[in-house]
Amino acid sequence: MISKKQNQRGFTFVEVLVALVIIAVGVAGLVSLQRMFIQSSTRAAERTAAMELAQEKLEELRFVEYADLAAGSDTATREGKSFSMDWTIADRYWSAGGWVPSSDPAAPDPLPPEPDIKSVTVSVAWTERAGEAESLDMQAWFSKIESRDGGLVVTQPNPRQQPSVTYNPGAAPEVIAVRLTEDASAAAYQVKETTKPTPEVMRRGNKLQVNFNTVTYDQATQTQRIEDFVTVNCSCQFVGVGSTGKTPARLILEGDYLVLDPNGSQTTEKMVGMPADTNQPELCDLCCRDHHDSQEMVQSGNVYRQEGAFARLPSGDHRHFTNVNGYLVQAGLDDVYEESCRMRRVDGYYVTYPDWNIEALTVMSSDYLVNSATSSAYVDYIRSVVKALMLNQTLPSPPSDRDVEVIPGAYQMIARAIYLDPMTSAHRNSIIAAIEAGESDWIAKVPFYEVNLTLLGDWTSSNPTVATVDNEEIQTIVDPENNYYGAYSRGLVITENGGTTTVNVSAGTGNSSILDSDPIHPFEENRRLESELDVTVVAEDSDNVELYAITGTINCTAYSKNKGWQDCKNPDINGISITTSNNNVSCEINKLGNNATYSCPGIRAGTSLSVTFLHSSGNAVYTPTSFSVSSISEDVRQDTVLEIN
Repeated sequence: MISKKQNQRGFTFVEVLVALVIIAVGVAGLVSLQRMFIQSSTRAAERTAAMELAQEKLEELRFVEYADLAAGSDTATREGKSFSMDWTIADRYWSAGGWVPSSDPAAPDPLPPEPDIKSVTVSVAWTERAGEAESLDMQAWFSKIESRDGGLVVTQPNPRQQPSVTYNPGAAPEVIAVRLTEDASAAAYQVKETTKPTPEVMRRGNKLQVNFNTVTYDQATQTQRIEDFVTVNCSCQFVGVGSTGKTPARLILEGDYLVLDPNGSQTTEKMVGMPADTNQPELCDLCCRDHHDSQEMVQSGNVYRQEGAFARLPSGDHRHFTNVNGYLVQAGLDDVYEESCRMRRVDGYYVTYPDWNIEALTVMSSDYLVNSATSSAYVDYIRSVVKALMLNQTLPSPPSDRDVEVIPGAYQMIARAIYLDPMTSAHRNSIIAAIEAGESDWIAKVPFYEVNLTLLGDWTSSNPTVATVDNEEIQTIVDPENNYYGAYSRGLVITENGGTTTVNVSAGTGNSSILDSDPIHPFEENRRLESELDVTVVAEDSDNVELYAITGTINCTAYSKNKGWQDCKNPDINGISITTSNNNVSCEINKLGNNATYSCPGIRAGTSLSVTFLHSSGNAVYTPTSFSVSSISEDVRQDTVLEIN
């Protein structure tokens, strides 16, 4: 009989040894796998850091002037790891359907002064933990075409011929191109012009928003900077001190160029506000929130409203006011206060900007700016005003030949203003030094703006019996190209009798000058800029016979199956013509959108005639089509309606 004890067996030494070997192999594999995982994670983190550094360097190079792009090197540390960077610049030219280097036989001959494209390659190198050398390259294509409100185009360009900005000057009298040089013989220079302001009345809350662009074109580099501005008025209420409000964006001087201040539009602790109601433009959210100053902003010199320290609150904020029975009273924390803000589009979004600061206002006839000689004199005047402002001198007088002598008729007057943005002392001193050194293009360093205020200024005539001047309520302009002065009329002089009258235009200070809004600050109540000219109406001919005019407006609408009745466009207006039964009387048409004006001037007293309206379209109907005047003895105003079906 076998005992129980004899049936029990353990592991042999060999079995134990085999098991230990298997376990050891498995553990070694796990340790190796863990090591590889850690190394892989580290490599990925290092490569990610290298990619971020390369991208940051490309973004930094975006804001270097195209002509100044050059190769370089640098070092950087990211999370304890040291990286070295090198970047190279390769010039490329468009030829034979592709981008080629200057050494390529297909490259243009001769080569342009600047390459069409620059290929930028950033190389980042580092040593990984195991001691192996690693590197990566990142490439971008830089064009000499500047992006809107930003740096340079960096995506690889599509094939195209001559990638350059074409400059087409705006048409006077609405748009004036200012040469940013005093050298009349200069072959390459910068040009600055501002498009026509386009008001938009926010009917829900009766607020106003005005948009326009300022374009600065550099002929030497064929680049342009576009500044997209909007000015808006709002009703706001205080929220309290917070850290969500932002400082103003602004232009500063870097070298010889105006650039956006990288320290502008930064969040800071100060008073903030909010719209008092929802029936206002969307931009009132930013306006109410940001348009406050602080002591820190005052000390840095970057504030929204320029006023002395004595006028500010202890916090550094400028005061805000509410209208009580027609009087401006300082607003308390629970009051609704009136606000206006200037904004500029930066990187696709509007940001708040320092208030407009009007320095000069000038009125002239539209013919004055169409004439090349007098228009050139006005541009010289602009440069003289800006120079006087820089040197703290008395402003020069506007051109003295602006008075007009007309026969009975209708004539458009134009109002233009010069604005100057605040600058740091260093910025202003650099400009003064450039002027004193005789630099011809010093004005290119000045953040000034020349704006057409014809439809935003207030007009009066000192002698309405001689001539009246239109000053209609501001209306929305939705089509500035085809329907600008036609939306509503301001500055249109309509003669009544012989004699002389003084035509005056005035504009408020600050943002109210752009908005033609009621003052929101006591300082604005007491300061308005004005300009005037004399209009002499010659109502008699050489035989001492009195002269009269027939004037009127042609209100034009056109029908389409898709949109129904709409305002006429330029082609519709171009088809308008007017004839008279008297061969000695001719009529002129001012094609200003759907509300064209016409004038039949210089009609001798006692003349009888008929006026007939014609159109090139066979589907056009005038109401009335014609009218007659017998033995004319006074100026006649006759409006008509044109419908094109």
